Amino acid sequence: MNTLHFTSREKAFDFLDDYASQRKEEIDRRQLGKGQGLIKSYLLETLPDNGRASMDIPAILHGTGWQVTPMDGRNDDAAFYRVRDSKGEFGFLEPLSARHLAVHSTKETVRADNAVRSTVRATAQLDFAWLAGTTFQTIWQHLILPQMPDRFVTLKFKHQARFEDTLWDERDEEDIDDEEDFEEPIERRASTLAITERSNQIARFLPQLQTYHSPFKAIRTLRIPAAEERGGYDFWSWGKVTYRAPTFRDGRSQVLSITRLYEQTTRIIEERLWFLGEKTTLRDGGESMTLTGAPVTLTFDPPLPLSTFQNFITTTFERGQGPLRLWGNPIYLGERKVHIYGIDLHLWKRIYMEITPRRMMLVLPQGTCGNTVHRLVTNVQRYLDPAVEVFIGDVRYSDLVEDVFLGRVTG
Repeated sequence: MNTLHFTSREKAFDFLDDYASQRKEEIDRRQLGKGQGLIKSYLLETLPDNGRASMDIPAILHGTGWQVTPMDGRNDDAAFYRVRDSKGEFGFLEPLSARHLAVHSTKETVRADNAVRSTVRATAQLDFAWLAGTTFQTIWQHLILPQMPDRFVTLKFKHQARFEDTLWDERDEEDIDDEEDFEEPIERRASTLAITERSNQIARFLPQLQTYHSPFKAIRTLRIPAAEERGGYDFWSWGKVTYRAPTFRDGRSQVLSITRLYEQTTRIIEERLWFLGEKTTLRDGGESMTLTGAPVTLTFDPPLPLSTFQNFITTTFERGQGPLRLWGNPIYLGERKVHIYGIDLHLWKRIYMEITPRRMMLVLPQGTCGNTVHRLVTNVQRYLDPAVEVFIGDVRYSDLVEDVFLGRVTG
């Protein structure tokens, strides 16, 4: 894809619409052209907007190796950028809000995924938009099931008990379409499952499957059907969207809707969790301190095995490995209790944690990105406990996501 001849966002969208239509015809014929990648959008989080009107894209990407050029000379939320990396033309970058952006590319999957992952790892300014199984469940129940009950839906589930041993490989974090083809080097518990069925049929059996086998709660991919065409859009738990329908604009509208849900949920998390101490001077000259905020609580039932708990602490905090992007110096208060005074490597903000095999508590000081919570929930479901119970203060995380989706609360 040579983006140099595009002079506006609309012309780029026209090209992507045509490209999506051609690829869908090839998919239907089972003849997807060699080297012809499907369109992929990657949803990325920057930082709390704090009232700013737009994001500074060049500053955010500084030091990543990506070169961005505004297509219309603008540099604000309405801008649309060409993107180049060390291998040449890559695609387009589109600000979606003051704190979220999307990168659109037609490059082959491994090339595109690796480029985006490398860019996110290269800067504290970026993180993925993490979509937990709870979020996917809400989208399916309250969007797809009532509006498209007879449409085919694909759900893919993945749980990997990676912390049952001390070995961590960065490939464990990859989500490539063909990744199940590699052979496991070590035997450990893992569930990789997929369902393609009409939505109303899934409603008959999925709740029972989730009751009997908790990995059915660890949804890693949900295909949202296209509005009026065959096919749909695969939303991945790490913010990737793969277009398997004949129109780009319809998929982009789905991306915008999910991003709005995600952003509102993140804002409410920040409003409820941020710890802040305010001093007040009294009339007699004394001072009082008012504390606001609440912790995130994750409960494991049954408790994590002691070896899994210890491997999680060692890998995540002492070695700085794994998908949580957290670092800290564990303070052991016995073999089953650890305090963490740490750093969230997205934005380099402080975090405070208390972790036991039964419970994890997280405190976010003011200014820490609420995206940290989505990242934690998504990856705990995948690697530690797919049935984890999560509370934002005294509100269940799943209830909060549902309330935002249904408009019962706004952020």
